[in-house]
Amino acid sequence: MRLRKGGLLMLTRNDSVVSAVVDPAKYRGKVLTIAILGYAFDGMDIMVFALAAPLLLNAWADLTIAQIGIVATWMLLGMSCGGYIFGPIADKFGRKRALVWCIAWFGLLTGAAGFCHTYMQLAALRFLAGLGLGAEWALAGTLLQEFAEPQQRAKISSFMMFGWPLGYGVTVLISYFLTPIFGWPILYFSGTSALLLAAYIHYTIPESPLWLKMHEERKNGIAAGRPVATAGYGDLLKKENIRSFFWVVVICTSLMVTYWSVNTFLPTILARERAMSPKAYSTFLMILQGFACVGYIMGGFSAHRFGKRIAMAVFSFLSAVTLYVWLGVEWGDRQFYIFGAIGWIVASGIWAILSAYLVEQFPVHIRAVGVAAGFSSGRLISTVVPLIMGQAAKSLGLTTVMTAISVFYLICMAGVLMLREQKRHI
Repeated sequence: MRLRKGGLLMLTRNDSVVSAVVDPAKYRGKVLTIAILGYAFDGMDIMVFALAAPLLLNAWADLTIAQIGIVATWMLLGMSCGGYIFGPIADKFGRKRALVWCIAWFGLLTGAAGFCHTYMQLAALRFLAGLGLGAEWALAGTLLQEFAEPQQRAKISSFMMFGWPLGYGVTVLISYFLTPIFGWPILYFSGTSALLLAAYIHYTIPESPLWLKMHEERKNGIAAGRPVATAGYGDLLKKENIRSFFWVVVICTSLMVTYWSVNTFLPTILARERAMSPKAYSTFLMILQGFACVGYIMGGFSAHRFGKRIAMAVFSFLSAVTLYVWLGVEWGDRQFYIFGAIGWIVASGIWAILSAYLVEQFPVHIRAVGVAAGFSSGRLISTVVPLIMGQAAKSLGLTTVMTAISVFYLICMAGVLMLREQKRHI
C-alpha cells in the first residue's frame, strides 16, 4: 500500500511503515543539478591535465611527451580502480553516500597535485585522485536515471552532459586568466572546489527511491529466509547479464580510447603542429564546448525520437568519419575550425545518450556495479593508449596517430548494435 505525505511516499505493509522514500518528482531538479556539477569535475579533470601539460613541458626542462603519457596512464589506472571500488559500495550502501565519498576524495587529492615537482609525484597523485573521480559519472548517472521518468531518461541524460563543457570551459578560463599569473599549479588547486559539491550532496540530496525500495526488499527477504538478489561482480557473469556486460565494456572501451586520445593530446597538437599560442588554443577549445552543447541536445532528442540504440549507432559512425577527415587531411585554418566543430557535435551526441542506455542494461540490484564496472573496464583497457600514443608520436607524428583513433568509433557502433533496447530493467 502507498500513502503520500508531503514529499514522501510511505510504503506500508500490514499497516506498519517499512520504508520511506522521497517523491522523485520533487527532487529531479536538484538531482539533475548535482549530476551536472559532478560531471563538470570530469571535464575539469581532463582539461586540467591537458592544459597543464604544455606548461609543464616548459616549466620542467627534463619532462618529455612520453613522460606526459606515463602520467596520463597512471591517472587512467586510478580512475579504473575507483570505479571497481565505488560501484559495489553504491549498490550495497547507497548511491548518494558513494557519490559523496568519491567526489570529496577527488577534490582533496587533485588540490595536492599542485605541489608536485617531478612527473613521478604527479603520476602518483593523479592515480590517487582518480580513485575518487573514477566512479563519479557512473554513480551520478545512475542516481539521476533512478529519479527520472523512464520515458524521459535520454533527454535527462543529455542534460547531465552539459556538466562536461561547463567544467571544461571553467578550466579553460582559469588557464586563460590565472595561469599567466600563478602558473600551472592553479589548475590543480581549482579541483578542491569539489569539496563544496560533496557537502551540498550530503546535506540536501536524498537517496535513490529505487535503491531504497530494493534495499528494503532485500532486508525483508533475508529476514524471511527467502533467496535475495545479491550485488557483486559475480552477478555480472551470470547467463542473464554477461552478454550485456561484455558489450557495455566494448562500448565504454572504445569511447574512452577516443575520449582520452583527443582531449589529452589536442592542446599539444594545436600548440606544436598548428603553432597556436596558449590563449589561442584555449579560446578554440572553449568555443568547441559550445558546439558540444549542441551535440548533447541533438543526441538527447534524437534518442527520444528514434530510440537510444539507433541514435548512438548513427552518431558513432558520423564521429568516425568526421575525426578522420578533421585530422587526416591538411586544412587551412577556417576549414580546420569548421570540421573540428562538426566532429565535436557528433561525438558529443554519443555521450548524451550513453548514461541512459547503459543503466537500462542491468537490473537495479547490480545497476551501479554493472555501469561502474563496464565504464571502469573501458578505462582500464584504455590506460595504455596515452603511453602508446606518446611513443608512436615520436616516429609517426602526433596528428597521424590521432587520426587512426577514429576506428574506435566504428567499434563503438558495432557494440551498440549488438545490444538491444531494454524494457525489462526500466
